[in-house]
Amino acid sequence: MKHGIAMLPPAPETYAHWCRLSEEAGFDVIWVPDSQSLYRELYVSCAICAANTSRVLLGPNVTNPLTRHPATAASAIATVDEFSGGRALFGIATGDSAVLNLGLRPGRVDDMRDYVLAVRGMLEEGAATYRGKPCTLKWHKKRVPLYIAAEGPRTIRLAGEIADGVTIGTGLTPEVAADSLTWLEEGARKSGRKVSDLDIWWLAKVNVREDGERAREEIRMALAASAHHAFRFTLEGKRIPGELLSAVETLKKEYAFHEHEMVDKQTNAELVDRLGLREYLLDRFAIAGSPAECRRKIEAMNTFGVENLRIAAHVHDKPAFIRAWGREIISRIK
Repeated sequence: MKHGIAMLPPAPETYAHWCRLSEEAGFDVIWVPDSQSLYRELYVSCAICAANTSRVLLGPNVTNPLTRHPATAASAIATVDEFSGGRALFGIATGDSAVLNLGLRPGRVDDMRDYVLAVRGMLEEGAATYRGKPCTLKWHKKRVPLYIAAEGPRTIRLAGEIADGVTIGTGLTPEVAADSLTWLEEGARKSGRKVSDLDIWWLAKVNVREDGERAREEIRMALAASAHHAFRFTLEGKRIPGELLSAVETLKKEYAFHEHEMVDKQTNAELVDRLGLREYLLDRFAIAGSPAECRRKIEAMNTFGVENLRIAAHVHDKPAFIRAWGREIISRIK
């Protein structure tokens, strides 16, 4: 099992400290979120991470196909790769708070395909075509692994077809995981590949504390974020219990994207409880509780194919969490 952590970039000196702690705790990847209206700049934060680590892989998880031209993104991630000694990864999704806070709509699957192929072409061949126009990257020619983060059938199939890896955000229950792996396999077959050819990560909202109930309560706003993102386009085929469909629709309408995954804001946390969705969202999207509870859930997930974890821990005391996850989870589950 590999562990990757995504941390919303705070002030540079604080972020540097968190990155050093994460590497010391045993994390394999540090993913850097991209939401220019809410957090510090993605690629500056990647450089801070690279400068303060020596082993972990790092890169955006995730950027989007709207706020940067692919030539800009290709040059940025190539620079991070060069500066980090070849440790860069490039993660992209259709867009959430980064685009919603600009009044834009998330990208379509076809937009993702064109964008990813353009970035890959520039990184590996020095040239690509994007929206009918030529674009070039003259100084770099090296493969940087490309990852697509996905919550729906079409995007998961696209990841299987064209990406090097995928971050699956559909959930952590057996039926949902089985659906996701089926879609991934369908996409992989289109390009003559197998699921085993892909580096597969599973998105989990996490928290670990001796007081398990406090751990679960602290990440309520992150549960709302997972529901908003995974269910925003359609509920069809999403395996949501019928009695919860109305509550999920209300969450989608009332989600405060200007407070996206911000631990010091309460609007989205209170929304989860008001709609009676806390237990369902914890079961589907989270690993949260005491150390023993977290280990039991991870071990159960392993039995139905959920292995490498891309975790997001939106908690008040990030250093304490990083140390606890390293001590109680990483060092004890191999």
